[in-house]
Amino acid sequence: MIKTVILLIRIFLSDCLKLAKRRLLIIALLLGQGGAAFSQAPPPTAPAPTPAAAGKAPAAAAAAPPASQAISTPDIAAQAETALERIRQLENRNQIDEVIDAASSEIPVLERDTSYHHREMRQLLTRNAALETLRNQERESREIESRASSLTRDLTRAALRVDRNIQELETLGAVWDTTGKAALEAGAPPEVLERVHDVRTSIDQAKRQLRGDRAKLLALQGKSADIGARAAQARQTLEEAGERAVTRLLYRDSLPLWSAAFWQTSVKSFSNEAGANLLNQATALFEYLRAHRINLVLHILLLSGLIAALFLVRSKIAALCETDDNLQRSRKVYDMPVVSAMLIALFASTWFYPRPPHSLWIILGVLAAAPVLVFARRVIDSGLYPVLYAAIGFYLADRLRAIFTPLPGVSRLLFLLEVLALLLFLAWTLRRPRPQVNAPQPAGLPEWRPIRFSAWLALALISIALVANAGGYVRLADLMLHTVLSSAYTAVVLYAFSRVGDGIIQGLLYVPPFSMLGMVKRHKMRLTRRIDRWLKRIAFLAWIILTLETPGLLRPVLAFIQSARRASISIGSLTLSVEQVLSAFLLVWAAYLLSRLVRFLLEEEVYPNVRLDRGLPYAVSTMLHYAVLLSGLVLALGALGVDMTKFTIVAGALTVGIGFGLQNIVNNFVSGLIILFERPIKVGDTIQIDDVIGRVQRIGIRASIVHSTMGAEVIIPNGKLVSDKVVNWTLSNQMRQITVPVITKPDVDVARIKSLLLEIAGKNKLVVKDPPPEVHFVKRGIDTFEFELRVWTDALDSWLDVRSDLITEINEALRENAIAAQAPVPAPAVPGAG
Repeated sequence: MIKTVILLIRIFLSDCLKLAKRRLLIIALLLGQGGAAFSQAPPPTAPAPTPAAAGKAPAAAAAAPPASQAISTPDIAAQAETALERIRQLENRNQIDEVIDAASSEIPVLERDTSYHHREMRQLLTRNAALETLRNQERESREIESRASSLTRDLTRAALRVDRNIQELETLGAVWDTTGKAALEAGAPPEVLERVHDVRTSIDQAKRQLRGDRAKLLALQGKSADIGARAAQARQTLEEAGERAVTRLLYRDSLPLWSAAFWQTSVKSFSNEAGANLLNQATALFEYLRAHRINLVLHILLLSGLIAALFLVRSKIAALCETDDNLQRSRKVYDMPVVSAMLIALFASTWFYPRPPHSLWIILGVLAAAPVLVFARRVIDSGLYPVLYAAIGFYLADRLRAIFTPLPGVSRLLFLLEVLALLLFLAWTLRRPRPQVNAPQPAGLPEWRPIRFSAWLALALISIALVANAGGYVRLADLMLHTVLSSAYTAVVLYAFSRVGDGIIQGLLYVPPFSMLGMVKRHKMRLTRRIDRWLKRIAFLAWIILTLETPGLLRPVLAFIQSARRASISIGSLTLSVEQVLSAFLLVWAAYLLSRLVRFLLEEEVYPNVRLDRGLPYAVSTMLHYAVLLSGLVLALGALGVDMTKFTIVAGALTVGIGFGLQNIVNNFVSGLIILFERPIKVGDTIQIDDVIGRVQRIGIRASIVHSTMGAEVIIPNGKLVSDKVVNWTLSNQMRQITVPVITKPDVDVARIKSLLLEIAGKNKLVVKDPPPEVHFVKRGIDTFEFELRVWTDALDSWLDVRSDLITEINEALRENAIAAQAPVPAPAVPGAG
């Protein structure tokens, strides 16, 4: 009994608390404090979005009722669920947190890189820095500016998105304020009023959260923009310093070596700035690798995978080399799987390390020296080993000297030692005896002539650099030496890369699925030569670009090319620029190459696997050829700026003139199209027109080529093939009838003669059994009987040989049986007979 009373008391108190809460809510609304009951103190109003941003507002906001329109009481429950879902979407916590976290981790790295960069820049501007160093610093400034600009754009987009979400929440909050007042005035149940209160509370919490996110985004945006502005200012300063350095290359920027002041000050000028500079570079490199440690791990995994793959393929390539001598050149790549894998991994470094510091490129270049040296030793002649060692060794020495750039005196002394050693090597190279012209030469020695020319050019440049450095023109000397050594080292590296690429691709042609392709089976050597040629062209183009980039000539050359492209010439009302002409030429050339590629793929991969009528593949390939070339021509005319409407009108006006002046050409062209579509004559058919008998080799635009039985190539206009009488011996099949006349004495046994002739025809392997051979008694003369042997053969190209063999066998048989009146003679030509 006592437990029951306690339970009733608890239920009563709970109902009283609920009723009191509802009545307090109603009293607050009646006193006009509904806004306070539904929301907290209003925060500062968010800035109004721009018209563009307002236009991009989500569709849900546009579909929401106006602020003065309340939601009807029966719809409040359903609309509350929709509103809460929309609020969760507008908070968008995952995307905003990702942007904030990414910016929070990137900005300290940018600030640190900017601080290091500005410190190095101040040190460079206080002394006569080398032109290469200024350009490297300018490149780093440009990279920092690019990273900061990209981050600023991301933060700006996120901030605008947050502003739009806040504005939509404001509109949604106004709707639910009006709805709460209207529901209270309509006497809505307390549960409905609580539901309205819950929605309004969620809106206020979402707005507070978004305003906090916006404050973080704007703070990060300000830092990122400041970093970008500082980087842009540093880049501009370095560009101006570089331009001044270029204009003052021919001015003395240091003390000459014979000056006593140089030996008293420059050599002893070790400063704390040099150690700080090296420490800054090492710290920046460490921080970069730590930030991209995942990419570093992926790079190592790529190297390991390449080594494993090349080890697996090596045994198969070795087995194939025993039966295919063409793989001997590629075998060297697979015999060195670790070296080849290292070269490929180093070549792919740009994919793993975006915008790396300059010190990382120096390290990668030094690391590439060992595999390049090992690989190049295997693919060049031993007579070129000294050139290889010198190109790699002097480049590494030059990179080592670059570490002492903050020490001008030490750097110049190292420069002198390096140049003297290089001059001695070049002199030794040029004094080497030339290979004898008639003597047997190794495979690598034909390259000796360009090497000697390069050695003479390098000798001249290095001599000038030595004199310039001794006289105090340090920047000019450093620029010349670095350009020569970088160009030589780049040539060696690109040569190694091209040979590795050629070997890898050639090896892939021997493994599935490439080895299963028809074009690979039939044209493997042709594809290999084409790939090798294109790889060499790409390597040569890359060498030119990198060689021009080293002394800073690439930008002026590109600027000159840009200005040359804009040059124009006026022809009447038509103005043509060099760019338009080049674009038109490239479009036509690309259309021609595409046509060749498409026809090659069709002939090698499609036609052999599809059953088509004879001559149809040639017709399809020819029509595709015309269609692709016509498309390229139309695009080229568009690139030239030709108005196609006016061109159509002019073409229509010229139709009459073409019809009269070029009547035969147009007739032959249309006749060629008729032949291709109707196919009364196909490539490979044996035809007879007038006194010409031969095989059709080609059906061209204007004429067709027929290879006659006499060995001549006869050019026949297409119009003649359409309008004149043409005998096609192979239109429906490859069968041909051969007729052999036989004349005997009048007293022979006719049945025996027929049996003898049929026996001779049956013994000939080129005579078909169906239709069977036939013998006809065609004429009974006073002194002779005349018979005719008719046989069929599918050896169309050898029908004359078959006829000759039959005549010979018949002649021998008649002589043995003493029944021949005379030797068989050919009968007059009969239409349809052989």
